[in-house]
Amino acid sequence: MTQPKSNSFSIDNQRLHFTDVGQGPVLFFVHGFLADNTMWQPQIAQLSENYRCISVDLWSHGQSDSMPTGTTSLITIADHCLSLLDYLNVHQCCVIGNGTGSAIAAEMVLAKPAQISKLVMANSFIGFEPQVNCAKYQAWVDQISEQKQCHEQLANTIADMFFVNSQTSTAKSAFISKLIHLSPTQIEQLALFSPLAFYKRDTLELVEQFSLPCLIMIGEQNQLRTMLEAYLMQDCITGSRLLQIAKAGHFSNIEQAEKVNQTLESFLR
Repeated sequence: MTQPKSNSFSIDNQRLHFTDVGQGPVLFFVHGFLADNTMWQPQIAQLSENYRCISVDLWSHGQSDSMPTGTTSLITIADHCLSLLDYLNVHQCCVIGNGTGSAIAAEMVLAKPAQISKLVMANSFIGFEPQVNCAKYQAWVDQISEQKQCHEQLANTIADMFFVNSQTSTAKSAFISKLIHLSPTQIEQLALFSPLAFYKRDTLELVEQFSLPCLIMIGEQNQLRTMLEAYLMQDCITGSRLLQIAKAGHFSNIEQAEKVNQTLESFLR
């Protein structure tokens, strides 16, 4: 695979980092909260042979700056992503999201349906976020913010929610290390981003507007999202396809990369 080219796009003097590799039809990858664009390496390594793969670091994540003033919701961030595509002269693409990235992807479709040709939403729920979830996730962020660091015990707790917790892996260890080594500045920026992810609007009632091929994927052992939520999304999105990924959690694209890659290649064809 050709090494992805690292780039940035400025909005109100804040740099939005992204990578760009390959040629052909465009795939736009959007990660979720606490991840970064490197999570898509297993997919980009294979798909960039036939597609142009653009992968963004969301604000306050990876190599991107903090959110620009006026960023009030995932709708705003979806607009920023669409502005990036316009800057790159991408007139049509498939958007692939995971977790919060899927909610942003759905907002991109609602904002500019003609620009998005296909949609992949993995390990997500674009309906109303249950209050119990918001409280639990906010408690994590509050604890990290108060202590100005993520202690190892909490990092392991969070990682066990993102990955299949009965297994250890290089990716899981790297995720834990990243959490432990968050700087006070990164923590402050993530704390500002988190309410946008936790208290997102309910877009499930708007998906009747979708008129594009849609693939929904979920890791069977996902502890952050439920299978019932995935079925509900499938029921609401006409013509959508649902795939359960065995032996995988919230980062199913990492834990079962070969299966996910095969599924994406079939869906894209």
